[in-house]
Amino acid sequence: MPVKDLREWMDTVEKMGELQKVNGAHWDIELGVITDLYQQKPGTPALLFDEIPGYPKGYRVLSNSCMSMRRIAYSLEMPQDLDKMGMVKYWREFIKDMKYIPPRTVETGPVMENVITGDDVNCLAFPSPVWHELDGGRFVGTAVMCITKDPEDGWVNFGAYRVQNSVDPKKLMMR
Repeated sequence: MPVKDLREWMDTVEKMGELQKVNGAHWDIELGVITDLYQQKPGTPALLFDEIPGYPKGYRVLSNSCMSMRRIAYSLEMPQDLDKMGMVKYWREFIKDMKYIPPRTVETGPVMENVITGDDVNCLAFPSPVWHELDGGRFVGTAVMCITKDPEDGWVNFGAYRVQNSVDPKKLMMR
């Protein structure tokens, strides 16, 4: 059964014993260092940071989500007992018959539940960590799939970028 949303994913991963909650880690380097320590060994739990200083409880950061074969298998709806090569073989077979769902524009849905516009926009309202000591600032997203379309020529670009907070709290930068 497909995963409905990130909340459902986190609930299931917690029931699998693969989610560790961390309260009180600071967004300035501490959150990133803890994540780095956990990423040194495959199979470590996903980390859910909450009670981040300067932010209300419930403004959380999830990291380390893809560091376990079980979580990857669950996320991709694959059998969870496969080893690494078994996952590769399963995926190769799966994509042969994969049916693509064409995109469609909708007016309503969960993605429209929290819309902030104009003067109310504040990108720093979310806990954006400094992930690494030498980062040039706070990053709200790393390895984020960004799809952009040129408004004049219509060409489309897909890319994995880091999304950094700007000096202007109403803007983000893609690097």
